[in-house]
Amino acid sequence: MSKIYLIRHAQASFLADDYDNLTEKGVLQSEILGLYFVDNNIHFNKIFIGKLKRHQQTFDGFNKAFITEGIELPKPIYLEELNEHQVPEALSLAYNDFINQYNEARKLFNEIEKDSNLKRKNSIKIFELFMREYTSGRYYFEHESIQSWADFRTQTKKGIKTILENTDKGETIGVFTSGGTKSSILGDILGITEEKISELNLVIRNASFSQLLFSENKLNILSLNETPHLSKELITFV
Repeated sequence: MSKIYLIRHAQASFLADDYDNLTEKGVLQSEILGLYFVDNNIHFNKIFIGKLKRHQQTFDGFNKAFITEGIELPKPIYLEELNEHQVPEALSLAYNDFINQYNEARKLFNEIEKDSNLKRKNSIKIFELFMREYTSGRYYFEHESIQSWADFRTQTKKGIKTILENTDKGETIGVFTSGGTKSSILGDILGITEEKISELNLVIRNASFSQLLFSENKLNILSLNETPHLSKELITFV
């Protein structure tokens, strides 16, 4: 039996010009995650990482504790299939139309216009609403520059297939990826709907890990969304 740790990247820079960078809190989260794995003697036989900066930065922070202890981790294998969906990019392009079509979104937007202090809170709520409507198919949006939700789901299936094909019996595997990718993989194991997968995505904590067991070509979930290494002040979702 093999064990796979699905690790979501630490906190990235929401609402910044470049989201794909860890915040100071995110760097701290990643380093504490590494300390937890070292302290609990959890070592990886193989490591797979997505190709986004926040994936690499999370692994780099995680690896610091291993370097300090003189423990050499395996050379990472990089998979584009572990990259995140493009729902934020879709919302950016569809924003005005979406706000006009959905009263709840328009109300949240108007509140931001009146009080800029609500920008982060309400922007997250608008994103959550868009994600549910977009992934369920109730809000249709397509653009040549945006990977469709269906293609993203196909991508994640290919990613976990590649990982399983390269996992030997009794190995412990580390996978550094994003919340959407984790939710897509977990959702397929659970057999839940696209909308439920999108809802699961919204509650995956930064720098959290979920454990999968792989045996006799069967993949099962051992744990979900664990953060025993993080204090209450360090738990974030965005």
